[in-house]
Amino acid sequence: MSVFAVVPVKDLWGTKSRLSPILNPGARAGLTLYMMGRVIRALHEADVSEVAVVSPDPVVLHTAADHGATPVTQESRGLNPALDEGRKWAMDKGATSLLVLPADLPLLDQEDVRAVIESSGDAPSAVISPDANRAGTNALLMTPPDALPFLFGEGSYDAHVRAAVEHGIPIEICERPHLAFDLDTADNFRELREKGHQV
Repeated sequence: MSVFAVVPVKDLWGTKSRLSPILNPGARAGLTLYMMGRVIRALHEADVSEVAVVSPDPVVLHTAADHGATPVTQESRGLNPALDEGRKWAMDKGATSLLVLPADLPLLDQEDVRAVIESSGDAPSAVISPDANRAGTNALLMTPPDALPFLFGEGSYDAHVRAAVEHGIPIEICERPHLAFDLDTADNFRELREKGHQV
């Protein structure tokens, strides 16, 4: 199985707006780049074939390249269109499976990535990891890469599960604490600090 990974990242100055009560724009940008670096490292350590970061932001793309990821300049607008661009990149390079991870998983490690990959069955199949509220999708692995449409956004976990059922795609749900924890709000940030993690 040739697993390629795509990590979408928004424009830095628009990122993590819900953290604005506690972090200024520069701090939010720095936090995003730090978390992106952790996600890329976890993917490399889990021996994912290739990793791409899709973003319209040149600073993000430059930093991604410094971390050993392929920078893909986003030409479209929005998350799901960005992921479609990432999927095209992966399929053009011969990927048999596509793993999508957001950049805001500050606790992600290689074991989490391996757990998702090892949950995958024979083609076609999908592995979905929900966030802590079982509302969003914090990891999506598809075999083949075009097995499902991208339905990220509000209620994306249920949307991806429904799409898999409608397409007759076998599903595995992979739930792990590190995968479930995404850093979106001031409460998330405080919880991370309380656990002793410096970000």
